[in-house]
Amino acid sequence: MNVFETSHLTKKYGKNKVVLDDVSITVREGDIYGLVGRNGAGKTTLIRILLGLAKPTSGEVRINGASSADALAYERKKIGSIVDSPALSTHLNALENMKSMGYSLGITNEEKLKDILHKVGLDPGNPAKVKNYSLGMKQRLAIAVALVGDPSILILDEPVNGLDPTGIFEVRELLQRLNKDDGVTILISSHLLAELQKLATCYGVIEGGKLVKEMRQSDLEELCRPYIKVVVDDLKIALNVVVENYHAHDFEILPYNTIALYDLSKDIPQVAKMFSDANVTVLNINSCQGDLESTFISLMGGIKNEQ
Repeated sequence: MNVFETSHLTKKYGKNKVVLDDVSITVREGDIYGLVGRNGAGKTTLIRILLGLAKPTSGEVRINGASSADALAYERKKIGSIVDSPALSTHLNALENMKSMGYSLGITNEEKLKDILHKVGLDPGNPAKVKNYSLGMKQRLAIAVALVGDPSILILDEPVNGLDPTGIFEVRELLQRLNKDDGVTILISSHLLAELQKLATCYGVIEGGKLVKEMRQSDLEELCRPYIKVVVDDLKIALNVVVENYHAHDFEILPYNTIALYDLSKDIPQVAKMFSDANVTVLNINSCQGDLESTFISLMGGIKNEQ
C-alpha cells in the first residue's frame, strides 16, 4: 500500500519563484524514505504540503489513497511530525511536555505517556526541565511528543541536525526500532547523507525543486559499484584515452577533471601507465566504493556515460 503519493506537485510563490516543480513521489507502507537535497532544494516545502501546512499551486497529494480535503484531514491525524525546531516547552520536564500534548489530543492515560518516554530512552520520573537537556535528549523527547497520538506515519525534517555522534546514533537506533517493531512508516529529510544511508530503505533526490531520482536501497547498491577514480590535468585528452585506448564504455565524468572508471579490467598501475603513455598527467588515482554521497554528487553535477 502507498502511504504517500504526490502527482505533478508544483508550488510557486508569486509569478516567478518556483519552489517545487512537477514533483511526483511514492512512499510505501513500512518504508523509511530519505528525502535528499541541498538546503533550499524544496524538501521542507514538500513536507509542509504533505502535512497540510502549505497548499500546492497545482498537483495532487494522496495519503493512504485519500485525496479529498476532508479525507486528507482525517489521514493527517495519523501522522506525527517534527518540522523546523522541536515544539517543546523548555520550562517543563519531559512528562509535563507529554501531558501537554496528550491534553491537546484528548489522551489522559499517564502510563501510556510514560511508556512512550521509556521507548525513546528517557526517564519519565526525571524532574529536570527541558532547557537543561542535551540536544540529543531534546530530539528524542520531540519524537516522543510526536508519538503521543499513536501515529502510523512519522515525518521528520532534519531530525539529527546539530547532534553529536552519540545523539545521531541514539536517534537512528530509535527510528529503526519504531519502523521494525511498531511498523511506523517514516519520511525523513536530511543533508547528512552518510547517516541517511544507514537508515533509509528508499530515497527521493530533489534539486532545484525537481525530483531528480527516486530509488530503493537495491537501486542505490547498484549505483554504488566499486570504481577507479582518476584526477587528470587534461580531461579532454584523458577521455580520448579512456575510449580509444582503454575501450571503456562504462565510466562517469565527475567535477574537477575527475573520471570514475567502472570497468575494472585493468588495475591502478595499468590505468596510470595508460594515461602516462598518452602524456596525460595523473594528479590522483585510487580505488573507491560508491555511496549515497557520491551518487548524490553524480546526480547533481556528474555526466553519466554508458555507451
